[in-house]
Amino acid sequence: MTSKTHRLEAVTVRLAPVNSERGEALSHLAALEHLNRMIAGFASMVSHETRSSLVGIQGWSELIRDGVLSPEEIRSCASDIFDGAQRIEKMIGQMVDLNHLETREVALRKRKVDLNAIATEVVAKHRLRQPVPPIGLQLDPAIPPIAGDPDRLAQAVDNFVTFARRKVTAATRVSITTELQNRRIRLGVRSDSMHAPTFDDWLFGRYERYEKRPSSIMGAGLGLAIARVIVELHDGRVSVERFPDESAELNLFIPVADSTRLTPNLPR
Repeated sequence: MTSKTHRLEAVTVRLAPVNSERGEALSHLAALEHLNRMIAGFASMVSHETRSSLVGIQGWSELIRDGVLSPEEIRSCASDIFDGAQRIEKMIGQMVDLNHLETREVALRKRKVDLNAIATEVVAKHRLRQPVPPIGLQLDPAIPPIAGDPDRLAQAVDNFVTFARRKVTAATRVSITTELQNRRIRLGVRSDSMHAPTFDDWLFGRYERYEKRPSSIMGAGLGLAIARVIVELHDGRVSVERFPDESAELNLFIPVADSTRLTPNLPR
């Protein structure tokens, strides 16, 4: 009688923790709570950004309707109404632009880009709009090019400068610096009127910044959030640095372009 030996194969059994379903439920609940805060923050932003403009538009329109103003006063009110409408239109445009960037509905035109040239161009435009205070340039002429969309990068730098000059006086110091750091180009916009203690890195978020302090930086719009997404689409990152003199610097870091993949710098 022949006996047969049966060989047992090793079997690995993975047991799920007893509380896995509870942990997953808590995770979903936390995500829903975060979404609710985001929605509340969005509503808070839209409400604040539009209310002041709409109140002004309504008041000036009533004055014109009542017929108690002189022709000069009517022109002044009409100008204020136009400015208020433009602010609302700008906010809506920023929301649409940010959504298109985050959902990748825009195509970036990657080519060789000189960040020094972009910084110089942005400063020239700001000097035409608001010559005082001047913007200092501390640009490293030896920085290599990057690969990116020149128009979108110019938009990001312009948004940095616009935010840095939101509350300036004739004595405010604003400057732009470029330098090479570990195969990344750093472009920084520094100002002593940004009041660094009043904001943190969440400033670059979309609507998250309204969750904890919904009134701290109202009026800033979505410029920095748009700049952040543009930089991230170029494999870069953004940051805020504070200094002992209470000035602050908005920085973007973008990798140096691979010379084998660069395309010529074509006219924009």
